[in-house]
Amino acid sequence: MDNQCSEYFAGWEGGRSMLFEQLKQLKKADDDKFLIPSQILEASYKRCRDKRVKVELAQMPRILSHPEVDKLLEKYKLLLLVAWLVIREDLYPNFIDEDQLIILCNHEGYAVALMSSPKALELCYSMNIGPGTCFREEVCGTNAIALAMRLRKTVVIRGEQHYCRLFKNWSCIAAPLRGPGGDIIGYLDVSMDSEEELGHTIALVELAVKYIEKLFAEQLSDKTMPKTITSPESLSRFVTLSNRERQIFSLIAKGQTAGEIAGTIGISVTTVKTYRKRIYKKLGIKNKIDCLNKARELGYLE
Repeated sequence: MDNQCSEYFAGWEGGRSMLFEQLKQLKKADDDKFLIPSQILEASYKRCRDKRVKVELAQMPRILSHPEVDKLLEKYKLLLLVAWLVIREDLYPNFIDEDQLIILCNHEGYAVALMSSPKALELCYSMNIGPGTCFREEVCGTNAIALAMRLRKTVVIRGEQHYCRLFKNWSCIAAPLRGPGGDIIGYLDVSMDSEEELGHTIALVELAVKYIEKLFAEQLSDKTMPKTITSPESLSRFVTLSNRERQIFSLIAKGQTAGEIAGTIGISVTTVKTYRKRIYKKLGIKNKIDCLNKARELGYLE
């Protein structure tokens, strides 16, 4: 590993600071701009009837098995790695209601990650909403992700506009995520209580999408970005690290002592040791040797 890694982490910190400044100045978006015209909704309802989607659907079909979910996470690990940092550190903390549900999907409408309060996630899991759930129209009727897939743009679906009973109490915003060439690489959805005002949330989603797309494009050509994660478990552990923890992890992997790290990034040795304990716990490792092995697994070391 070389100094490029420190520059990589510094870039993440700088980008996040810029986003935070934008969020403080953010104005509400115009709801009407994203609402779906009645004729498009009616066409969607007809397709649902033709496909015999159950209006009374109260639980999502579990489309993918656990091994298939593992393969899904492995295939889309770069999207998950980049998007999850923005979702966890910049999007979700700016919601007043912690029960708002964020869903990250791949380009085919399969969920790869969810974020919400423990209470809301427990409810979702009880309805088979989790990684591997499919939100395509023929599976669960008219919903924001399905229509965003069809229209290839940001859409808003209010509670009563959903086809299936399962979603009637939610208002949902879904937006496509595009790669550097313009191809859709995934979808970001935020769902909330149908009584809540949508304007501010729409603006947050739009801004988060732009930021994720920017970072995704940068990381495709970034040699320091971990691209060789060997298991979904490693990926899920890695995305729990904060930006500062990632920076310190990279320096530990380079062989720096706590004192050297403190001098490099300008914090106390005690603080470095506290961060180190957190990193070890999150990554499921016990010592520096484990840290070096994990760094190799994540593609930080040859």
